[in-house]
Amino acid sequence: MRNALMIALIFFSFSQLSAQFTYSGVFTQADLDDEYEYAFQLSWEALQQKHEALDAEGFRLTDIETAKEGAHRYYWAIWKKDEIHSTLKRIESWDSLVIMKRFMAADSFVMDEIEAYTYGGKEYFLAVWIPGDREHKIRKLTSWEGVVNDHENLSRRDLQLVDIEGFEGEDGATQYLALYQWEGPEFKTYYYRSHDFDDFITDRGYRQKSGYALFDYERFEKRGKSFYVGLYKAADNGGRLEDRYNWEDFSKLLAKQKEQNDIVLTDIDVSLEEKER
Repeated sequence: MRNALMIALIFFSFSQLSAQFTYSGVFTQADLDDEYEYAFQLSWEALQQKHEALDAEGFRLTDIETAKEGAHRYYWAIWKKDEIHSTLKRIESWDSLVIMKRFMAADSFVMDEIEAYTYGGKEYFLAVWIPGDREHKIRKLTSWEGVVNDHENLSRRDLQLVDIEGFEGEDGATQYLALYQWEGPEFKTYYYRSHDFDDFITDRGYRQKSGYALFDYERFEKRGKSFYVGLYKAADNGGRLEDRYNWEDFSKLLAKQKEQNDIVLTDIDVSLEEKER
């Protein structure tokens, strides 16, 4: 199995990556023939170049993350080789994203990943599309209660939550992006949100025992309080969560996991914090 869990040690030295970023990740046991590639703390231009090169080799962009330090914004990404082409776009404003979604859907593309940030008083959205014509929805909500109500309504139509993001909008208030997809009546996902990390971990343990694996993890702050959100789906192998590492320790963790039965990083969360592990 050729994957890039060692990319941190190959392409970067510890001094090149800021220790102020904290890293969390979901690790999953992969099949022997699965191939993954990673990008850590790249510029937008470098990320585009890497995506184009990997797309040509048959790698699909499955996760994207962004964070800002000072005047510099950086990007992280995960690709999996499955011969499905993915299209990455950076779009300014929510209205433009809605229009682009309609255009892409008309051309038989499904939005598969979403990330957002605000810069200079403007909102930017990083969206990934893959070929497909199944129903999907992207929602932007101003409260968690709105997310809960929206989820209840859409799940009645078998639209399942596959990605969720919390970010500070152009008005300074927390915004939530929720991406839903239809993959058939048997496909179900579940979410859990808590401001207590121990409670979040306890809930995750119960879900894993019931056959549901963590596949998407989001950490954000609202009014000075941390919140933890997880998305779960039925899976044979539970997703293992590692939370709040500095870069040096996270890169060591990547190398260690590489040696243990092909356990790979499938979801990454990055934030800028004062604390280090």
